[in-house]
Amino acid sequence: MPKIDVPLTKSSLRKIKEDLSFGYEGFDLLNQKREILVLEIVKNMNIIRKIEEQFQGALNELYSDYRVAAIEMGSDMLSLKSCSEKRSYFMSLGFSKLMGLRMPVLILKPKKMKKLSGFLGTTSSYDTAKKTCINTLTLLANYATVTKSIFMLSRELKKVQRRVNALEKIFIPQNEEARKYITDRLEEMEREEIFVKKLIKQRMG
Repeated sequence: MPKIDVPLTKSSLRKIKEDLSFGYEGFDLLNQKREILVLEIVKNMNIIRKIEEQFQGALNELYSDYRVAAIEMGSDMLSLKSCSEKRSYFMSLGFSKLMGLRMPVLILKPKKMKKLSGFLGTTSSYDTAKKTCINTLTLLANYATVTKSIFMLSRELKKVQRRVNALEKIFIPQNEEARKYITDRLEEMEREEIFVKKLIKQRMG
């Protein structure tokens, strides 16, 4: 006996067949979405590995430039000059769409920098460190964007997987069982009806 409690009628059988058709179609679509999400996660994982390598290299370069500037200018003057700096980049937040998701995109563009700071107590090494810092921030913005994308894609993949499991292990098997049960019972009732009609006809004859 199926778990779905439905009357043994042809209309019930038709409704179950429609539900099954919808369930199989949804299962196929969710499977396709799951595959796309997995591919996107793998692609972003490859991207983030490259960004991590570049970011680590940029940090090492920044530390080296900062150390040179600190030696030439003095750490106190370097800290004072750094605190007086105005923001030298434009930052905005955009969005891209993928499989119904709004993926955030952090955009950071450096402003046009002068070759020399033009302040007393600074050296060319300071300008070099400043430029390296902006490049590092750009990589950090890219890293944040890809990391957020991976989190959102992974969360969506879990939701899709739960729906696929519900269709594959609960909805479709129960409706298939109900369809088979109703079909068998209707066929049996038709055979009984034919037998009764023949029996009545024989007795009346």
